[in-house]
Amino acid sequence: MGIELYGKKIKLLNTLLSDIDKIIEFENSNEHFICLYPKEKHIDLLSDKNCLHLSIIRKDNNKLAGHIILFGLNNNKSLEFRRITINQKGFGFGREALKLIKKLCFEHLEFHRLWLDVYDDNIRAIKLYESEGFVQEGLLRDNTKIENAYRSQRIYSILEDEYFKL
Repeated sequence: MGIELYGKKIKLLNTLLSDIDKIIEFENSNEHFICLYPKEKHIDLLSDKNCLHLSIIRKDNNKLAGHIILFGLNNNKSLEFRRITINQKGFGFGREALKLIKKLCFEHLEFHRLWLDVYDDNIRAIKLYESEGFVQEGLLRDNTKIENAYRSQRIYSILEDEYFKL
């Protein structure tokens, strides 16, 4: 599925194989908030029919600013927003990318539900998701063990009727 979505500052395009090494760098700099994927997994996802692997490209300099992974294209109208990384925070790229993902999900792909999970100590992301209309559905308590500590994850979603009311 070829994707081209344009915002004011960024555009979302299908990830190219040549983007993968840079994407892995971005993931490594965000490793506290995501589970790292090896290069081979990213390459496999590029051809996975149930997945959209998208690059976030800055419009002002045409450089890679991050990436997004969506899962559930073959699902029952529920799309998982599995991953987002942004290389340069504080410029609004994440918010704009999130707006474009919601537009893709509800206006182009006509899904009923977009959902995600986020570690409960990722306050910056939680504030963004809530400000963009996502509703907390639950908490996976002590869901992931990292080193000597457990971390919990919050589950958030937004439904199509909620999106269209924004």
